[in-house]
Amino acid sequence: MIRNGWEIYFHRKLFGEQRRQLKEQVNQLKIKLPPSEFGKHPTVKLLAAVMTGIKEKIVLDPFAPQFSLKGSLRHYGRLKGMGLSDRHRLFFRAFEAEGRKILIILWLGFPRKQGDKNDCYEVFSRMVSNGDFPETLEQLLAEIDVI
Repeated sequence: MIRNGWEIYFHRKLFGEQRRQLKEQVNQLKIKLPPSEFGKHPTVKLLAAVMTGIKEKIVLDPFAPQFSLKGSLRHYGRLKGMGLSDRHRLFFRAFEAEGRKILIILWLGFPRKQGDKNDCYEVFSRMVSNGDFPETLEQLLAEIDVI
């Protein structure tokens, strides 16, 4: 998928799987719920907010200050707000190299609960520290879903 000049990919084991599960849940809800309730369901709203964030918000400038993280996470970005609930964060990594602009969506974090060991920032920090995300673009591209 290409939006605003950015090639967008999903990390296969993390966000790719989360997206598949969300889409499956939404498809089941579409069968089960009347149209008047379907659009109001939290899972439907979450998937819509995530995809809007990816396709319309992040691609405007993934390096913008509102997406940037600090410290050991400075190479990563995250989407908060902009349609997502207060308890969700969408983590990504952007690269501009050799004339290509590449955005890799890594993980949808939940819950956001500051100070909790299971806070999505704490969990994401551990993922980065444990090497769950390779440092180089080439290595990361080996772990993506082509959409």
